[in-house]
Amino acid sequence: MSMTTKAGLILPAAAVLLLSACAGGTSTDSTESAGSGNADGKSVSAGCPDPDGALAQRAAKEGEVVMTGTPDGSVRTDVPKSFEQTYGVKVTYVGGRNSDIAAKLQAERKAGIYTHDVFGGGGNTMSSTYYGEGWIGSLKDVLDPALLTADNWRDGAPKWVDPEKEKILQLSNYVDSGVVVNTDLVKDGELTSFEDMLDPKWKGRIVVDDPRSNGGAIYDVGAFEQAYGEDFVKSLYVDQKPVLLTDQRQELDDIARGKFAFGLSLQTAETEDALAEGLPLKQLKLTGAPPVATGGSSLLAIDNKAPHPAAAELLVNWLVCKDGNTVWTKALQVPSNRADVPVPADLGATIPEAGSEYYDSYGWNVLTKDVKRLQKLLIDLLGPQ
Repeated sequence: MSMTTKAGLILPAAAVLLLSACAGGTSTDSTESAGSGNADGKSVSAGCPDPDGALAQRAAKEGEVVMTGTPDGSVRTDVPKSFEQTYGVKVTYVGGRNSDIAAKLQAERKAGIYTHDVFGGGGNTMSSTYYGEGWIGSLKDVLDPALLTADNWRDGAPKWVDPEKEKILQLSNYVDSGVVVNTDLVKDGELTSFEDMLDPKWKGRIVVDDPRSNGGAIYDVGAFEQAYGEDFVKSLYVDQKPVLLTDQRQELDDIARGKFAFGLSLQTAETEDALAEGLPLKQLKLTGAPPVATGGSSLLAIDNKAPHPAAAELLVNWLVCKDGNTVWTKALQVPSNRADVPVPADLGATIPEAGSEYYDSYGWNVLTKDVKRLQKLLIDLLGPQ
């Protein structure tokens, strides 16, 4: 099966209306708010939960909601602050690598302990563990159906990752160059295609976010294999003797200091922070392989045994509506899939162009089949991590 997808496909209006009608969601009071203010002077955009509504009142009685997600960017501070200001409910944000969080949750759930309410994060662990182990419930059962209507979304429909199209919602879809160069060491024109990375002069001068770990680097491997074949993968990841690391900030700092000429598979949030500091770095968009379209850490799911069910329902509705989605995607430094959330002009990540071919890294077959196969290929080539 092909691992590319065409961006920007629009569902027929009738299909979208049918999707919304069959969603089976419960009201979350968002229609009561409709851009109005409440008694305390708090205002929300149309479609966002009413701070004075019944759901918000039930959530306030629970007092807290626990969310997991990426440690990158300002998510761990911006989301809790904004949500608590609006609804008076504390967000305990647990940031870390999805695989580490999943291991902790696995041990807790075996002991009958349930501590988390809402899951945010990337595709690998979300699909293989959170979904695969049966930990997540139906978002459609708790989201206001009005949030899922066609006019809210850039492509005419929400982007679901799971095959049932109800459990894992992808709130961003973007193309990230992933290649960052030291501008003192890589001159204009030296790197224009991915084949240029195999030039002997770059041997030992490349740093790569380790694709054997549960992160986004494995998707670049898939795009390279699809475009060039397995021999290219071996030439790049073995023969060119790149250094494989798992700390993206360290990788960027090492490139900036000239320890490496360029790096591969680097995420937008960390790269944007480094560029903002004025380091001698530049992102490049190379040709020759299909660009990788990804959701980064924008996947959203709800725990099926949430200890704070009302607060969890309130939080996911807020993260999907305009207000919360703006806060979350801005903190992640990725473009939103919502049609009414503008894309910052200085954002390094870009929205996929309609009609162009991309390697859809969050396609279900990629997540559940190809990632395991590609990781085995790399372990065979490089040894275990």
